[in-house]
Amino acid sequence: MFAEKFQKALMPLGEFLAKQRHLSAVSRGLMAALPLSIIGAFSQIIANPPITQDVMNKGGWAATIFGGWFNFAQSNREIVTAPFNMTMGLFSVVVSFTIAYQLAKSYDMSALSSGIISMVMFLMVTAPIKNYTLEGGESFTGINSSLLGASGMFVAILIALSSVGLTRLCQRYNLTINLPKSVPPVLAESFNAMVPLLINVLVIYGFNVLCLSFVKVGAPELFISLLMAPLNVANSIPGILFLITLAALLWVLGIHGTMIIFPVVVPFMLEFVAKNSELIASGQSPEFSPVMLFSSLAMVGGTGNTLGLVLLSLRSKSEQIKAMGKIGIAPAFFGINEPVIFGMPIMFNPILAIPFVLSPIVISLFMLLGFKIGLLSPLFILLMTAMPLGVGGLISSMHLGNFIFEWLMVPVTVVLYYPFFKIYEKQLMKKEELQRLEEEKNSQLISK
Repeated sequence: MFAEKFQKALMPLGEFLAKQRHLSAVSRGLMAALPLSIIGAFSQIIANPPITQDVMNKGGWAATIFGGWFNFAQSNREIVTAPFNMTMGLFSVVVSFTIAYQLAKSYDMSALSSGIISMVMFLMVTAPIKNYTLEGGESFTGINSSLLGASGMFVAILIALSSVGLTRLCQRYNLTINLPKSVPPVLAESFNAMVPLLINVLVIYGFNVLCLSFVKVGAPELFISLLMAPLNVANSIPGILFLITLAALLWVLGIHGTMIIFPVVVPFMLEFVAKNSELIASGQSPEFSPVMLFSSLAMVGGTGNTLGLVLLSLRSKSEQIKAMGKIGIAPAFFGINEPVIFGMPIMFNPILAIPFVLSPIVISLFMLLGFKIGLLSPLFILLMTAMPLGVGGLISSMHLGNFIFEWLMVPVTVVLYYPFFKIYEKQLMKKEELQRLEEEKNSQLISK
């Protein structure tokens, strides 16, 4: 009963977002880039075994079990990480193309040239070629790749939408080079893109130059700094809960929320872990800090605790959802959920966005209860790597309760996602049935 009422309440919003041209282009563009996140996720798992150098040096059961994997990953790190660097490491570059491609396609514009223009503008703004000088005086030419991965995704979205908008204005006011019809279409299309490309450079790159001239930082860095300005909250339970919620909200809006929040949290995390390490070394018990709510213990399957959603998806009646469950199950157990966020999708999805934002708060409250009753132990080892479910909490605290807690939270995430999952599943099943009937109708017409 509740699910039906909730579905009726959200249906108008869902239909509006589905029909909204720009949001639909963003969704389809992200789904087109989904294979990159899948390959990148598996590469990251192989490159980051659930053990650190400190644990290897100390020996023990963890070193015995994972030592071979650790040595292989360390010896072949460049080879193993290459798929991740060339997929997720360039994710925003690809997305700047695919989103512009999809939006231009919806306007019956040249999708290929629009995608190329958008991608060129993104690279021009976020990764200009510069001369760098090392401390020893040696100089070299290179680019800054910090925004080419998932951290620059929102900038890529803005540039893609803006670029297509500018190109469309050029076409509307006939600001293009029109060649005779006798010219091959491919060549004519290339010439038609020259003026829109010039306008894009003048507007988008010009705005970036103005930012560099007047505020001494580029437009992407300025935009990201404005996003981070309200994030400087104190290391308190309300403050960390706010940051956790904001990270999930940013993900829903197409921004890599974890990457945005991470620089704010890291100083607190380093101070907290160093203090607890000293306490352990002196024979005392580690202390709890609110920043621990941002650790892997509160991310059952990644940001938004999507492992429950993935498990539900494996038995879904929707073919699309079930396929995403199969793809996302292995990465989810390592806290990697980009395939689910982009492919389900959760971004710009008003139904799945609710449990995605709500569940981190619920799990964090369970964590507070776990510390109060003594089930959980504070961290004193900092792990900056992907770990299997429970293993990160176990190694970072050497406390079995932390391992148990993460697994206990799995059914909680299932319960949190279930009502929203059923609503979304019902919507997709209806769409898939209509598509199946349409295919059968077309097949019958062809046979006749």
